[in-house]
Amino acid sequence: MQPLPESAYKYFWDINPAELDVSAHPRYVIERLLDHGDEPTLAWLFNRFSREEIISVLKNGRAISRYSARKWATHFRISHEEIRVLNGSLPGVWPY
Repeated sequence: MQPLPESAYKYFWDINPAELDVSAHPRYVIERLLDHGDEPTLAWLFNRFSREEIISVLKNGRAISRYSARKWATHFRISHEEIRVLNGSLPGVWPY
């Protein structure tokens, strides 16, 4: 089991973060930290996961805010049309 660093525990308020297996739930971890992480946890994220894994989650994730998605799209130089939460391809997502 690959654990989260303790500095990231505060971002996983809805579970017991000490029991989270990062390897078993990579999308959940990536989405949460892209949306809420601070510099140290983002540094850990970028060291733990490949750029391709992170971009794939960004493009296909459902639990990333539109604000964060726009910020990371700029960071990775990805078109908004490629990101599900920004392109309107998620059913039931408000366009605001």
